[in-house]
Amino acid sequence: MKDEKLQINKKILAYRVFIAVIGITILGIGIGFMRYAVFGVDPMTCLNIGIARQLGLLFGTWQLIVYSVLIVAMFFLDRSKIGFGTVYIIIAVGYTSDLYLWLIDNAQFLQEQFIQAYPLQTRITSLALGLLLCFFGASVYIETNMGLSPYDAAAIIIAEKMKKPDWFKWIRIGTDALCVTGGLLVKSDVGIGTLISVLLGGPLISFFRKSLQKTRIFRLIQNREL
Repeated sequence: MKDEKLQINKKILAYRVFIAVIGITILGIGIGFMRYAVFGVDPMTCLNIGIARQLGLLFGTWQLIVYSVLIVAMFFLDRSKIGFGTVYIIIAVGYTSDLYLWLIDNAQFLQEQFIQAYPLQTRITSLALGLLLCFFGASVYIETNMGLSPYDAAAIIIAEKMKKPDWFKWIRIGTDALCVTGGLLVKSDVGIGTLISVLLGGPLISFFRKSLQKTRIFRLIQNREL
């Protein structure tokens, strides 16, 4: 019985790691879509892209540096939020975005068939897809309980410390607004996409998380059906 439960727990852990990787990959691709649209990116990306440009670094490289610093603060505030997902998102999400952006910029077929023929429509579609993928991907990896990125953890930790978990979406709007202000100061990509992210990021992540919690796979990996 003990061995059987251990095997089940190992299987669930493997599922959680796999789904966390998928969620973070979706998030990185979403950021890539938004960067391609050039209508503004999500607040934290906005700030990081601006600083990376000022320093002459790849976005992924600066994201890795700044998140590595922020994880120290996270360790002291609530180390329970640190896990595989934390490490993976620090390493992978920025470079996934850089890779996707490079691929679409160099995809000759896409350039000829869609991008050159329908430039504005392509950008609008890219923005819409990017927003949905960003918020959905973030929700997926958050719900695996495999650790959070320092930025996603900030609003959650603040809400928990205040004992007001339902305030997450409003706290997230506040932290997003601070990042946008910083993005403006470093002359980053601020636009309609950034505004939508500030206003809808928290509520949509909250909505997606609640929806995912009702699915069987997430009930299983969170040990609700054992």
